[in-house]
Amino acid sequence: MGAFGDRLRREREMRGITLDEITESTKISRRHLEALEGEHFDQLPGGVFNKGFVRAYARFLGIDGDQAVADYAAASNEQPDPEDKFPLEIHEEPKRHLNRRRSRLPLVFAIAALAGVLVGYMFWAKSRPHVAESPAVSTQPAPPAAAVTATIAPPVKDSAPVAEPAAPASNTAAALPNPEQAAPERPAKPEKVFFVQVTAKEDAWVSVVADGKSVMERVLPADKKKKIKAGKTIVLRTGNAGGIEVTFNGVSLGSLGNENEPRTLTFNANGLVQ
Repeated sequence: MGAFGDRLRREREMRGITLDEITESTKISRRHLEALEGEHFDQLPGGVFNKGFVRAYARFLGIDGDQAVADYAAASNEQPDPEDKFPLEIHEEPKRHLNRRRSRLPLVFAIAALAGVLVGYMFWAKSRPHVAESPAVSTQPAPPAAAVTATIAPPVKDSAPVAEPAAPASNTAAALPNPEQAAPERPAKPEKVFFVQVTAKEDAWVSVVADGKSVMERVLPADKKKKIKAGKTIVLRTGNAGGIEVTFNGVSLGSLGNENEPRTLTFNANGLVQ
């Protein structure tokens, strides 16, 4: 085993991490990880895939990915990829034409929409006064018709009930807003937030996942602190249980284990689950 593969293996074992854990997180097969540590580069896919494997491996361990890729290139004598020389200027000219056409279309649609709104408002404003005057015109001829003949006086009583349905209609219209105002909706109660604080007494590798999202995954130097808040769960993993101190909502959990002992802790709003 060469210096490159031996360094990767020692960094992994120092943090108490297995190859199966790296495979589950990075989706790199165990066969390829063993080939990296054993420097059997002929068993790898080659090209940018090999460098991607090295960078993902280093990121999971919390070490410098660029330095790991450089060490791999030196160990495998692999030449740099020519992918950075791709002629990107070929695509610049078509994008400029597309951008010019797109910049005009929204303006045309906005002007057309504004004109449509103005025309509609003008028609609505002109038609509204005529609708309001039509009932007055229809009711005015009724009194002269009743004054021509005395025999037409009785039908006047029949015309009076026509105005009576208007009162129930106004009452029902006025009563409509009351049910809506009587049942306001209250906002949902927010989740209970809790926090976990990790204090490194010495250098220790720490990985934290809060509510399903990765918060940190690196070596926490001595005398450094990390405070994590969550509403559901916090999963804390470390490769040096004796080198860190953990508190839940400000209360210390005491000793977590021995030096260089791997440990996994799960918290929820009620405290430590395991």
